[in-house]
Amino acid sequence: MTYNEKIISMNNDLLDHQHKELFEISKKLSLMNQRHVGTKELKIVLRELLIMINRHFSDEEAFMREIGYPYINHHTRIHRKIILEIEEIIISEAKFVNIMTEKLNLVVQDFIFKHTAKEDSKIVKYYEEKFKK
Repeated sequence: MTYNEKIISMNNDLLDHQHKELFEISKKLSLMNQRHVGTKELKIVLRELLIMINRHFSDEEAFMREIGYPYINHHTRIHRKIILEIEEIIISEAKFVNIMTEKLNLVVQDFIFKHTAKEDSKIVKYYEEKFKK
């Protein structure tokens, strides 16, 4: 699956770029799962994932505040749940690198494709209705 096949535009260059970066991290996790990786390489990708996802959620939440998105609290709770799920996988699967990378890849792909299609599309719809009349 390619990035452009399933990702909606947020009408925000920064957020769209971040979605693409998260997709690239997901590809790295998928490749790591297909071969033996060392903990040093894994730590680099995990750090990249955690930094990017936290930055993205922070920027997306700022965008929602900026446009007055009425369901920001619900959306923010979903973001926190995703972060907790990622952290839980890292902690619980620390000794099993392949299982960890596989599970993380699934969570990140689920976020990128399902979350953006279901939840982020609501933000886009609200934005377009409010500002693009």
